[in-house]
Amino acid sequence: MKTALITGGAGGIGNPIVKLLSNQGFQVIIWGRDKKKFDSLYSQLSSVETDRIVFHSIDVRDPKQVKEGIQRLKALDTLINMAGVVWPIGKAADVDLEKFKMAFDINFFGTLYACVFAIPLLLKSPAGKIINFAGGGSAYARENHSAYGCSKTAIVRLTENLGLEYPQLDINTLAPGAHKTPMWNDETFDQEPKQWSDMDELIAFIDFLFSDRSKGITGKFLHFKDKIEENSKNFLQNSDLYTLRRIDDFQFFKLKK
Repeated sequence: MKTALITGGAGGIGNPIVKLLSNQGFQVIIWGRDKKKFDSLYSQLSSVETDRIVFHSIDVRDPKQVKEGIQRLKALDTLINMAGVVWPIGKAADVDLEKFKMAFDINFFGTLYACVFAIPLLLKSPAGKIINFAGGGSAYARENHSAYGCSKTAIVRLTENLGLEYPQLDINTLAPGAHKTPMWNDETFDQEPKQWSDMDELIAFIDFLFSDRSKGITGKFLHFKDKIEENSKNFLQNSDLYTLRRIDDFQFFKLKK
């Protein structure tokens, strides 16, 4: 049986991902700080699904807890880093800097710790995968969301570096689109979109990412609407497509033509 670890997996997007993985025969370990969220998820699952999921109370900000949590695992095939917060929201010079740092501790360092301690175990898997979540503000400037945007952008670059350093694994960042999840309750600046992203479409994309169909695609910053399967893997891995890059003058004028 394959094993998947999901940080923050009891949240809004985590629920359908857990169901997908458990229905495909994965043993799913969920890390979080709020067991009530897990209990709510657990109550929505079938008996077959509940037999395959476990909750561990882990604060991803604490490298010691993360390391010990990984050491409990005998094997690991897929790591999905979803734990994150959108706050503090406001102009960079006005927000609480302690909360700004805390956001980095959760969003970026939580992802970093999980990757660093899980990679040795993932390298033992015949098909090790890491999916790191990034969101609005990691590909473009997002007013009043400096903590979220900067911490998520750091994840994108970390993912690309890890993809180069561990080519045996498939390590990618995913932008999941805007979904009506509990995280949205913390939003105090942005207006709700006219239309939320399609959850089924997102889950189908995630299914692709941890399947053998995506083997060899690594170090990329992907959006769930990207038509990856329409491009050859060789082209993807030898181009700057789906990466963070500075567009210089030559590239700009070439694009204009």
